[in-house]
Amino acid sequence: MSDATRHLGRYLLGREIGRGEHGVVFEATEAGSGRLLAIKTFRIDLANDPHAYVRKLGERLLDVSQLHHPGIVRIIEQGVGADDGMPWVAMERVDARSLRQLLDALPRLSFEWVRSIGLQAAEALAHAHANGVTHGGLTASNLLIDGAGRVAVTDFALPAPAPDALPAMPQYLSPEQVRGVPPDARSDVFSLGALLFEMLVGRPPFGSPLTGSLSSVLENIACAPTPTPSAIDSDVPPDLDLLVMKALAKSPVDRFHGAAELAAALRRAQLAPAAPGLPAAPVAVAPPPVQPSPESGGPQSLRRGQSQRPVMPVDDVLAELVADIDAFAARGAPEPSIGKAAGESNKRPLRESVAPAAVPAFPTLHREMPAASASPSASGSPSTTPVRAGAGASSLLADLAGEAQLIRTRNAQMQRGERAVRTEAENTLAGRMLLVRDYFTQFAAQLNVIKPQVARDYPLFGLGELRGLAWQASDVNTRNRGSEGPDQLVRVSLAYLLRGQALMRCERDPQAAHALRVTLREYGLRFEEQAARDEQNRLRAQVFDVAPEVRGRVEFNADYANLTIRLTLQNVERFGVVDYQPPPEDAGTEWLDELARLILGQPSRFATLARLVVPTP
Repeated sequence: MSDATRHLGRYLLGREIGRGEHGVVFEATEAGSGRLLAIKTFRIDLANDPHAYVRKLGERLLDVSQLHHPGIVRIIEQGVGADDGMPWVAMERVDARSLRQLLDALPRLSFEWVRSIGLQAAEALAHAHANGVTHGGLTASNLLIDGAGRVAVTDFALPAPAPDALPAMPQYLSPEQVRGVPPDARSDVFSLGALLFEMLVGRPPFGSPLTGSLSSVLENIACAPTPTPSAIDSDVPPDLDLLVMKALAKSPVDRFHGAAELAAALRRAQLAPAAPGLPAAPVAVAPPPVQPSPESGGPQSLRRGQSQRPVMPVDDVLAELVADIDAFAARGAPEPSIGKAAGESNKRPLRESVAPAAVPAFPTLHREMPAASASPSASGSPSTTPVRAGAGASSLLADLAGEAQLIRTRNAQMQRGERAVRTEAENTLAGRMLLVRDYFTQFAAQLNVIKPQVARDYPLFGLGELRGLAWQASDVNTRNRGSEGPDQLVRVSLAYLLRGQALMRCERDPQAAHALRVTLREYGLRFEEQAARDEQNRLRAQVFDVAPEVRGRVEFNADYANLTIRLTLQNVERFGVVDYQPPPEDAGTEWLDELARLILGQPSRFATLARLVVPTP
């Protein structure tokens, strides 16, 4: 936007502070009063009928502007740009972070925080429902949480730009919305139930486009059985388990009839005493106004020991939670159980520990005895086998042959059992490799469209640092076991390219030039060099121009002989190669999310979940 058009009405636009599928949020200053606000401009290029969309948007915003509740972002004014016809809305502004950003950094929250966030959101929705306003598009991106843990809801009742348009992240839609039925209060209950589910177990109940196809997510919402939170995390309390399942009922008539009823259920659940050693949820107080995509700190005491990082631009899909942990401590807010350091005994585990599966027992083999003979003993041992009466029926060779046959039969069954166990283990390993392939295929496809900035600098020996890198392209390749297992993958590899803006130039004397040349090739960096000569045409130095690119590689190799997976990261955290052993199979998919965050330079716990493989000398 040019300087000549940085005014909307009486507001002077400042820097961009947020961007999503509906539009862009700017910091703004009100002329005269100097009041700091947030202004959101809406995209009209996606609308089938821009004039009808602007009219409908204005009507919806007018309805929302009548809502006055501490948990709802207050609308101050709306308008349409005189030059470009772009609609906009001015809202009061306060520092906060979205629930999406919180979950991106910390997938699972403590149960008390789930109750507190859910209750505040339900109370805000109940106020809107009482005034005839349905949200209709509740997601983790429009629940905003400030440094004191107070929640505000934004983006109420925004119309779709086209009748058949779907949100980019549809995992919170209700089944009736998937079928094209207009939403009502019970649809908001379903969406909030899906958010409660994700806060409890770390993933949406019906998947997301980041881990599966859009069509599969919609089909799961409409038709698939709803998983119970406690089936994924057995620590989930029964009250929350039942509450979430009722909110996620497929039929609207089986859900809570509105957000007020859901809030009452959450309020009752919150009265249950906390387990020893776990803090109570924060007391919700009236929050100051909140803007849709603020820039500074959120409830950072919820983080699991993440280090502070510079603020990055907010993106609805690739948001980061930026450090402000002291805000909670300054207000005396309790430290949630999930914020405790690794190793403390009373923290909530990432996943219920499961006893190793027992090796299947083979059937006990007993000798078949004639009906007239004595009852056989429990053991088939020759020393305890009763001798049948009668000299003709008591042949030693016959007894030995019978024992040998029993042993051969037992050994054959054990071998078949061992082969079955081995086959099952290989199939499990193959299933993990397919999961990795599907995950990173979706991951690469999304990032090839979004092309985000990667929040990491790469130090380069003697040259400084490669900065300002952005995702350019990526590709996933696989290899199977061949004739031994054509449907089983032995390798899944993600190769990607990051690119910056400016070339890096340096000079090296002839002796040092060789070492730099070897290093650049080892790191996979493109470079050009030319000789620099003095006035007597003698070689003075080699001049290197290094392309601002990083080629990263994430490679999974399955060892079916030892039933293990080795993960190789090349130029991911820094230049060089590092090997890891992924978590065990029962660790779920959380480690894949943490690996994806590591690739993108976001705060990640991957190094605490996987085991570093130290190279042997």
